[in-house]
Amino acid sequence: MTQANASDTTPAEYSYSKDPGNNRYVVHYDDEIVGFASYRELADGVHFDHTVVDQAHQGTGVASKLVRFALDDFERTSKLALIPDCSYVDAWLKRHPDYQHLTEARA
Repeated sequence: MTQANASDTTPAEYSYSKDPGNNRYVVHYDDEIVGFASYRELADGVHFDHTVVDQAHQGTGVASKLVRFALDDFERTSKLALIPDCSYVDAWLKRHPDYQHLTEARA
């Protein structure tokens, strides 16, 4: 049996993607899903209703990066208003006023 030394291994990295079939944005650590931000599109707008990150990955900034990824995609792909039902998304928006315009429908 051989052992890989540190120079032979690539460190794990986070990646972000949209999972429209499950109405969520996900964060992967290597190939494992370690968090998500879910949403529901309703008549009054797109409700971001839940953000979850596995406990082992909390405190790394990954939730903030996930929300930024989701809202950047939302801004590019939707003209509906964003409704931050999730307390984390709501708090994130308050810390990032440059994203506040997303809470209103856009032409």
